[in-house]
Amino acid sequence: MEFKLQSEYQPTGDQPQAIEALVKGFKEGNQCETLLGVTGSGKTFTLTRRILWALSPESGPFIRNLDQVLAITFTKDAAAEIRERVRGALIEEGMGDIALQVDDAWISTIHGMCSRILRAHALELGLDPEFSVLDESVSGPLMDRAVDAVIARERGGLRELQEWYALSGELDPSGFEAGTSAKRLVRTLLERASASRHGFDDMHLIRGSVDFSGLMDAYRQCLGASAKAAETARIALDALEAYGCGPQTRGDLAACMLACGMPRPSKAFPKEQVALLKAEAADAFINAYLALGGPALDELLALARAVGDEYAALKAERSALDNNDLLRLTYEALRDHPRIRDAYAGKFAMVMIDEFQDTDQQQVDLINFLTGEGGRALCTVGDAQQSIYRFRGAEVEVFRRAQRRIEQGAAAGSEGSVVKLVKNFRSHAEVLEYVARVFDDGQGGIMPSFLNLLPHDGRADGLRVAGASRRQALLVAGGTTEERTAAKAEAIAKRFRALADAGQPAGDMVLLLGGMTRAGVYADAIRAQGLDCVISGGSVFASTEEAKTIRALVHMLGNLADTAQGLAPVLASPLFALGVQEFLALATAWDAQTGETRRRNIELGILFDDDAPGFGDLPLLARARTVLRRALSRLGKDPLASIVRDVVNESGWMARLAERGAEGRAQAANVLKAIDAVAEAEAELGNAPRQVALAYDRFLTGKQAPGALNEEGGNAVRIMTVHASKGLEFPVVAVSECFGIRSNSARMQSVRRDDGTLDLVALPGRFPDCRDSLGSLIEGAEVEKQFKKYLSGSGATGPWLDASLVDDVCATGSAAEAWLSMRDEEDRLALEERARLLYVAMTRAREVCLLAMDAPVGRGKGSALTLKPELDLTPAVLERILPDAGASLACDRLVFDNAQAGDFELIALRDFSYGGVVYEANAALADAEGPVADAPVPEPMDSFTLVEPANVYMRVVPAERAPRDSYSYSSVSAELHEEAEDHPEPAEAPIAEAVGETAVSGGFESPRDERAVPSHEGDPTALGSAFHAACQWLIELDRADLPVERADALCRYWGCTAAQRERFDEAVARWLSSDVRAEALAWPCRRAEVPFYSLGMDGLVERFGPYAEGAIDLLCTDPARPGRALLIDYKTGGTPLETPEQLQEKHALQASVYADVLHKAGYEQVTLRFVRVEVPDPSDPTQPQVVTYEL
Repeated sequence: MEFKLQSEYQPTGDQPQAIEALVKGFKEGNQCETLLGVTGSGKTFTLTRRILWALSPESGPFIRNLDQVLAITFTKDAAAEIRERVRGALIEEGMGDIALQVDDAWISTIHGMCSRILRAHALELGLDPEFSVLDESVSGPLMDRAVDAVIARERGGLRELQEWYALSGELDPSGFEAGTSAKRLVRTLLERASASRHGFDDMHLIRGSVDFSGLMDAYRQCLGASAKAAETARIALDALEAYGCGPQTRGDLAACMLACGMPRPSKAFPKEQVALLKAEAADAFINAYLALGGPALDELLALARAVGDEYAALKAERSALDNNDLLRLTYEALRDHPRIRDAYAGKFAMVMIDEFQDTDQQQVDLINFLTGEGGRALCTVGDAQQSIYRFRGAEVEVFRRAQRRIEQGAAAGSEGSVVKLVKNFRSHAEVLEYVARVFDDGQGGIMPSFLNLLPHDGRADGLRVAGASRRQALLVAGGTTEERTAAKAEAIAKRFRALADAGQPAGDMVLLLGGMTRAGVYADAIRAQGLDCVISGGSVFASTEEAKTIRALVHMLGNLADTAQGLAPVLASPLFALGVQEFLALATAWDAQTGETRRRNIELGILFDDDAPGFGDLPLLARARTVLRRALSRLGKDPLASIVRDVVNESGWMARLAERGAEGRAQAANVLKAIDAVAEAEAELGNAPRQVALAYDRFLTGKQAPGALNEEGGNAVRIMTVHASKGLEFPVVAVSECFGIRSNSARMQSVRRDDGTLDLVALPGRFPDCRDSLGSLIEGAEVEKQFKKYLSGSGATGPWLDASLVDDVCATGSAAEAWLSMRDEEDRLALEERARLLYVAMTRAREVCLLAMDAPVGRGKGSALTLKPELDLTPAVLERILPDAGASLACDRLVFDNAQAGDFELIALRDFSYGGVVYEANAALADAEGPVADAPVPEPMDSFTLVEPANVYMRVVPAERAPRDSYSYSSVSAELHEEAEDHPEPAEAPIAEAVGETAVSGGFESPRDERAVPSHEGDPTALGSAFHAACQWLIELDRADLPVERADALCRYWGCTAAQRERFDEAVARWLSSDVRAEALAWPCRRAEVPFYSLGMDGLVERFGPYAEGAIDLLCTDPARPGRALLIDYKTGGTPLETPEQLQEKHALQASVYADVLHKAGYEQVTLRFVRVEVPDPSDPTQPQVVTYEL
């Protein structure tokens, strides 16, 4: 019978010819093929038809069942689409038995294929067949844990490394590590190693060498110049000779660098020779500095290997693999195990790779084991022009090499063919002409080997505005980056407004951005024009206010005392919108007994109503207290996600969002997505709020798109990244933030060679103070400043060594030349991908495409437009789309024959020159507070509206308390039956009942109202609580003594008896006059009652939980000595009968817990002093007895 596809989607355009060509290859045994298709041409559709033909009787059939087909796609969604298309077509053809095989077919992502192979041979490979696969939100934190563990363990042996890099960098406001650190470089090395055939063995770190001969020759040429130049040269030559004869320490090299000054240009020594001298100095000193850094780089590589081993061990404990493991282990299984390799060598008659432009060499090497002899079963499908995932490791050159190999083989008569699909079914012919004008290298465009797009005659026109221009562009010149962004946003918004007024639905309009950093600026501008706008695509979910608010709420429910991450941001968030007045009321309590106000923690302000008078009616605060108290009372009884959802509803937040139109609905979708993430974490971890909070944090570290709806036909303009738009199409597209790249300034540069090995060069990341051989101090800041001149320049001065001078001064193997060439190559590849990103963005447009560009203007009167073609596509695009090759910006039309007035707009924020012509400023930023002309002005909304819930269903269900996931020192000591506090002398009756007097430093004090009513002999904890509170007051107010009134109030508040009050006064007096207090006050930074929540200590984790929590009585630090800390813990009660050895043993566990916490926080050396304020020192009765540990 004849096989005929009955699918709703029939081949059209040039698809029938492509399918016929692919089928012809099968019939002739010529199966090594590449299907090369432009965007919107139906590549995936054609691939699907190839599978169906191979199953049809017409083909023989070529294959008997789907198990003979391997189809690799880029995403799970694409794999699911292919499966459904194949299933539907098979059912329509009456091949239901084969349709049942679809779910088990080898149609998946490459990671899915690898997982399937590894599970099938797990026992042979030494793997758990039930291994789990870690996603990025889990593998990332797990790798961080491995890094932290190894650094903590190896810290003492990394001295050379710490001279070059900080072990850990500071966190920026978004929570990501900023700057260059060993931790960050180790992550980079691990990623590079995972993509290499032989891991770390494929890496080669280029090291410098000391050779000052060329530099000395260059300085000698100055000796015959001016007297001043000659003096500069003699000083430099003396310094260089001294370094060569000396011990060549880092201090000596730093002194030599600083001694080698540069002469001013003169007739005898012109600027060209000065430039060469600078380049010689930069090359020589960079190489010399890297030569001294050899031991540091050795330690870095060793650290990376150790972290890799630790990370592997952590995964093994969980029977888990990450995506890199899947690729590497499958490759090794097929390479090293002949039986496994033979099992797959002839298994697949058809191997097809979709989106082949987004693969890398490691994946290709793996696939080659599965494609039969000579790759005969392989068919790759892709478009190099759409390769935009380089940040994920995609290598477009892999695709190009495969295409060239097949084309060259076919030309030589070998098997193989390249089949092209060039009909575009998406875009109007004018849009495609716009794309070709920018990119077609045959016409001078910016994309090499451009595959042109041909329009499809049968497409329907979706433009509803008669006469509207389909090709538009604008350029904003001058101003700051923020001002240019605002001007572009306003111009785009006005054009969208004009289209909407003319009848084009706002839901047809999309703004595509190369990055989402400034998406909010564009959204605000669009809304200011009276158009609804939602941010619906891009990995920006974690940065949304909604995701941050739910994070704060979950952290608050997990630990009410963690006000920095939990309660404070929750109260200030859109949930409750508390202001200064409400926070002041929360933090101020009224003591009815003393008649004075006192400070209190805001969590106590939520729990209790003893507010100070005078704040008036605060309905927002009242609402927050009502909602949060109800939520806190349900912890441990109801599901956490249910509590979170009810807090959101009871606060009225969702009701307020519902009143804000499309923007509010998009924000509500984000809220619901966040709550769903909390529910998923709870389903996995159980009712454990702290663990759920940490799991939600891990969820946010992954790249998550917003929860906003993405369907066409709504009434809102959408904003998304170009990456999020791939595979989609829209009637009207504006493109911005998609033309330039930032120059790559990473300290570590790398390049992968054709043989798969990796060359790396690592520059130092820090320059500590040092001394030369004569003992002179060399300031690290001065060395860093000098080093920066070599490769980056300073101020308006360019770098001493740049690409134009490399050939003149750099010897073969120069580390400086290698770093520069790697950096420049990285910039070139990044700009090439930027061009592909722009191509993808423009080809999303069906009817209208608007390009929004900008360029800075130099400083000074008549400054020129600053266009950097090596970092920005803007000059090349302007040259292609403006008349006369962009020679003039004084035009309002584009280069096309049917161009209209207004197609191009120049928005000059300041005067500038371009092409020898001066352009005057013609625009200023609109007043953000004034209404936009010709746009509907929305009615003013209340900043916050209280919404009372109609009815809140509550249920109280007894439930077992969730197991603790954290411990304090007091809980550990209680369970181990160790003495957590000092015991008093048994001979003294008043003290005998003060056994537990010390306020537990490892926990949190209970408020006065929650404590049990003391007996007539007094609360045994009262003295310790009052003393700790007094010391906290002294530190926080920086007071030298404790006023009697404050002492009276504290003792009265804590319920101290007369005997306890007497002891309190003696303890305070002894502490105030003690040497240990004087020592603490000498530290520049002192903090009282410092809370902590940290990874637990080895030996306690298994029994008591993975985290340690508590508070430190007094922590002293010094920014000048970031690795040192002094910790003081107060002890009341106690007896002088205990020996020093007993005391050392007694407090050893608590000292270890605290020291472990501070070590994990980055302090290398911690001094801990336990001060027994009621026990005189036997050697000096005026001093308290002190137990000291150095850990």
